[in-house]
Amino acid sequence: MPSRIACVAILLLWAVATVGLVTRDILPELLVGPPPDNRSIADNRDAAPTKWAIMVADDPSLQSLRSVGRAVTETKRLEDGKLRLESQVWFDSGDLLFGTPFASKDATRIDVDNFVEIDVSGNPSKFKAVVRTDGADSPLLTLDGLFRNRAIEIRATGPIPLLNFTKQFPYEPKTLVQNALGPIDRMPGLTVGQRWEARVVSPLTGKVDTVKAEVTKKAEIYWDKSMVTTYEVVQKIPPTISARTWVRRSDGLVLRQEVPFPLVKLIIERLP
Repeated sequence: MPSRIACVAILLLWAVATVGLVTRDILPELLVGPPPDNRSIADNRDAAPTKWAIMVADDPSLQSLRSVGRAVTETKRLEDGKLRLESQVWFDSGDLLFGTPFASKDATRIDVDNFVEIDVSGNPSKFKAVVRTDGADSPLLTLDGLFRNRAIEIRATGPIPLLNFTKQFPYEPKTLVQNALGPIDRMPGLTVGQRWEARVVSPLTGKVDTVKAEVTKKAEIYWDKSMVTTYEVVQKIPPTISARTWVRRSDGLVLRQEVPFPLVKLIIERLP
């Protein structure tokens, strides 16, 4: 049997470990409240469609931004109580890849139409993304997603065999689901210190990434001809990818988002 001193040391170590666990993983959520979920970001009944500029940052400070496309997002309330988040995105591949090893003089317009439906419990039920080039009637890629049995099932179809596949990814109920090219309109109720996990689906590849998000600080950004106080949300995709979202502190509107994208730093910014 351990000596009395050894028993006291074990108890002290256990107490320190317990305090550390509570401080790191439990206390922050109790103090700052629950993170945003699918229903809270979608339930914006009276909002008109939101327009966004898609830009490439040519310098790390985000001072030099080039316009490469546009996006429009809208939330619709369905008769069965579900919410439907829709987005229409287009960008010019020539402008997007300008200055990279894949730059080309032949510009191609890429259109991506997305929607995701959120049921009354706050869980997504299905989503769809359709990718077209240069306004073609036939899609280059179509992604159909279903959420069932704690999994996301994605079926991809396209004109060539490489673009036809079915994949499954684990999904925990009520986990936030984002489209990589469909900007989030709002994230209400944020507080510094909140942390959560989300799933990000790429409509261009069908890949689903697990993102760890944290509201790291308050920050001022220049938007609509004035300085605006925001919450800065940092999203990390293991092992090394990181992106930020700036959410207006006063009402939870998302003003600017960084989108992880190969070779360039893509910025999606709300238009006033």
